[in-house]
Order: sequence, then C-alpha cells, then structure tokens
Amino acid sequence: MKANHAGILSALLATSCCVGPLVLVAVGLGGGAAFLGRYHWLFLIGGIAVLTWAWAKYLREKTVCDCEHKTMQGRRSGMFALLIATVIVLGFGSLNISRYTFASAPPSAQAQAQDTNGLSRVVIPVEGMSCATCELPVRHALKRIDGVKSTHVSAATKSATVDYESAKTNPQQLVAAINSSGYRASLPNETNTYTAMAKNKDTDDTKPRLAAPSTVNFFKVSLQCLAAPQIGCGSVSKPILLQLEKEQGVLEAWLNRAGTTIAVVWKAGADAGMRRSVTAELEEDHATEIQGPSRDETLKDFLSGKGWYRGTDVDRLSEEEAGIIAARLVRRVQAKTELPKDKAEGLQVALTDALRKKLTGDRCGPNQKQSSLEEAASKYLDQEQTKVLKEVIEKGVRALPNES
Repeated sequence: MKANHAGILSALLATSCCVGPLVLVAVGLGGGAAFLGRYHWLFLIGGIAVLTWAWAKYLREKTVCDCEHKTMQGRRSGMFALLIATVIVLGFGSLNISRYTFASAPPSAQAQAQDTNGLSRVVIPVEGMSCATCELPVRHALKRIDGVKSTHVSAATKSATVDYESAKTNPQQLVAAINSSGYRASLPNETNTYTAMAKNKDTDDTKPRLAAPSTVNFFKVSLQCLAAPQIGCGSVSKPILLQLEKEQGVLEAWLNRAGTTIAVVWKAGADAGMRRSVTAELEEDHATEIQGPSRDETLKDFLSGKGWYRGTDVDRLSEEEAGIIAARLVRRVQAKTELPKDKAEGLQVALTDALRKKLTGDRCGPNQKQSSLEEAASKYLDQEQTKVLKEVIEKGVRALPNES
C-alpha cells in the first residue's frame, strides 16, 4: 500500500465513527449508529496507527531517494495527502477529547421539575453514547415526537434534556423513542423510601446505605427477558417485588438490571421467623440465597445504587425491552418489503409505545384499551405491509439465529 493511500485510509477510519452515524440516519438506519459509537475509540486508534505507518513509509522512501539522488515519484501529492489526513485525524480526535474535557454538567434535579413557558423539562440518562456524533440519532428520534419543543443531547454527560408539552407526550414516550435509536435510555431515578431513609442529613449523598450488612439478603434468580436476555424482565419481576414488600418483615425488594439477583431489605423489627418464611417462599420459586464472597460483591454493587430497581421502577426495564423488540420487528419488516425511512422510524416509535403499554400495563386512562401492534402500525403501513408485520410477529419476539 502506498503512503498516500494509507493516509486516506487513516482519515476514513478516524471519521467513520462520526460520519457513519450521519450516513445511517440519512438512509433511515439510525439504530446502527449506536454500534459505531460504541467502538469509536477503536476506529480513532486504528486511524492514528495507520497514519503513523504512512508517515514512516513516506519518510523512508524519501530518505532512500535522497541518498540515491533520485526523484521521488508523487512526492508532492503524497505529502499533500498525508498532511490532509493528519489534519482530519487530529481534528476528529481533538473533537472527541474536547467533548469530555470541557463537558458541561447536566441540569440539576431542580431544573427537571421546572416549567419553562408552559413546557415540562426532563433529563433522561442515556447509555451507549461515546462521541459527539452519537448525539445526532438520539436528537433526531426525540424531535420526531409530537410535543417535543427542544432537546439538548450530550455524550459527555450521557444525558438528553428535553422540553416538551406534557399534554402531547410524556417521559415514557421519550425514553421509548431514544431506545428505538439503538441507545439505552431510562427514566430518571425517583427518590424512594429506602434511599430517603439512608440519606445522610449532613450531605447530599443519596446512595443506598445500610445500618448493618445483615439487614439485606440476596437471592440468585432467573428473571431475564426472553426477548432481551441482557436485561431483567420488568413484567415478570414487578409482581414478585410488589408481593415481597407485602410480606411481614420486608421493607423493600429490589432487582438488579441483569435480572439475576433479588435484594430483600428487612425492616428493623424483622425476626428470624419472618426472614425464614420469606426465604422459603423465594426458594420455592427456584431462588437461591447468595452467601460468602459472592454476597460481599453483591452487597458492594447494591450499595452503589446503580442498576437496581424497586417495585414499579422495573417498568423502565420493560420500556427498554419494548424498544429492543420494536427495532427487531421493524428490521424484519424492512427485510421483506420496501419501507421509506420516515415510515420505518415512525413505525418503530409506534410499536415501542404499544409494546411498552402491554408490558407495563399502562392503558393511558381508565377507559382506554391497549391497542394491538397491528393497530399501532396502521398509520405507517398499508394493507400488504400490515400482513408482513403480522407474519413477522407470528415468528415471535425473541431473536432468531441470524438476529441480534
């Protein structure tokens, strides 16, 4: 490979994680931007490595030609190509670094509760964004929601700040839209009883803490989503957690994000008999108590306050599951019939919202029924395309062997 060709390759590698998402959004495949963003540092490092090799090769060839008093062919064009490639690689590298170095702090919790000109504001945590261009698909997905007036997406703070009309949309729909773009969003953490009890009066630290490690027990469970095994199943775990909190002696019940562990926090007056009764019920449901060093590690993770869900908070996992299933169904439909990008994106948002309602039991009003997926998709599909959707739904929502 010639030095100038290697320089061009280095520029392509360095910009692929940033230009790639723009191209994917343009052709209606914004969900793929999350994949590129996840590995953007590898692309950038690869670009730097190739550029270094290109300069070394160019200088070696130049030195040989100078020693032999020969004219180096393509010397000017090679030098020009390498200089341009260097500017591009360093420029995109500096862009990504500056996003983290000079990142502004996300809005405070107080700002989330304020109304600005009649608008509601929410700050949504978003996982998976790793560079400046990762923000584009998320912003694009949010602006497609009716009622969204302004958005500020930051890869540095891993958040999306949205001003919206509460009469037209809600945070659940905003989260579903972000998840449909391939990134992982969740509703902002709400203050809960256990956190409030553990809060240090002299600080602003609201991470869960225990008076003694013995006030919590952990149980190994299998509550992963069938359609998304990487997360816990909110619709299955919610009734279990709520029932546990009705048991005598139980203060709170939590599920970890992976759906593999339940934490039972005991009330101060819980005696050995109460604990044995709850433990026996969990073991009847094939749960196994975690003990020894594994318990110490689980306790440390629990006290971090990250990735644990109590009661109805597991609806956030259901919302994430809905986004994963919707994206999968849309890909299946696109594989069988031509679907314009605007309809594909709208279909994904509609399916995500319909699935969210089914998984969380949200009917959006006492007299409103949950709509079927076909009904939710009717705005975006014609009769033949609706038949295709019905066919792909009949295959199930789990990932097929060739699907992610």
